[in-house]
Amino acid sequence: MRFTRRAALALLAAPGFARAQPLPARPVRIVVPFPPGGPTDFSARLVGEGMQAALGQPVVIDNRPGGAGNVAAEHVVRSTPDGTTLLFSGSGLGINAALMDRLPFDAGRDLAPVVLVSSSPNLLTAGPRLNVTDIGGLIAEARRRPGEISIAVGSLGTTQHMAVELLKMLAGVDVTIVPYRGAAQAMNDLLAGTVDALSDGITSSLPQVRQGRIKALGVTSLQRSNAAPDIPAIAETLPGFDAVAWFGLHAPAGTPEPALAALNAAANAALAREDIRARFADSGARVLGGSVAEARAHLADDVGRWGEVVRRTGARVQ
Repeated sequence: MRFTRRAALALLAAPGFARAQPLPARPVRIVVPFPPGGPTDFSARLVGEGMQAALGQPVVIDNRPGGAGNVAAEHVVRSTPDGTTLLFSGSGLGINAALMDRLPFDAGRDLAPVVLVSSSPNLLTAGPRLNVTDIGGLIAEARRRPGEISIAVGSLGTTQHMAVELLKMLAGVDVTIVPYRGAAQAMNDLLAGTVDALSDGITSSLPQVRQGRIKALGVTSLQRSNAAPDIPAIAETLPGFDAVAWFGLHAPAGTPEPALAALNAAANAALAREDIRARFADSGARVLGGSVAEARAHLADDVGRWGEVVRRTGARVQ
């Protein structure tokens, strides 16, 4: 953890901090681009719960699904930049910027990153009809049969989708991406042998792997996941392979630096709590935290990185 809970609480308690009153005395609203009850909503509520205790003022969740996350993002971009409206989003911002034309906002210009919250790897798996046991075998088979290997993704414009595009780019292979409206049907078709492989979140796929129904080929993070340390990282075969889902808090551009500092300190205090860290770990996520500057650099890197992948692979979302 780069920013300890003690340091965060010390900043919040500092006399200058209190006198500055960096946030208006009203609830802080965290806008979530997905419906209640899902993993993103769960993570946002965890952070909000901890931030409320650190700030000493209410933190509420505002679910605004739709438009691949762009409905929520545009709402936050157009909100008053006073530190009381935040967006809980991450990897989708860079991916949407790369894949979609004519977005009504520019993530790099119109959002002010506050803090990195968490990251979760994806898992590439093979079904019963594909006779490979590791990522090297998949690459060899894809080279032997260009365009014939089908890899399902629960939705286009996700890190699961981008993981397959990155595989195509780094391995120099041609595979067919099969998009679904949700990971559940994609998994069903993988088990039935309708598709060859699946790129999905690790927590969704791991139970089927443990039951021996599908084969784990590799996790999409740079290192192996604590949730499944026996499964190699794809990066062990393709150096630099990195396609994880990450989340962070973002404010509208123009939010004053003291407000960003207050929110960053409160979020880091929340993420340093052992109970919150344990609940993230149970969901297969890795807690991040850190400074405002680190959050800014991470978003800028993500926007540029996925833009390069899209340019080189020709990926598009209709």
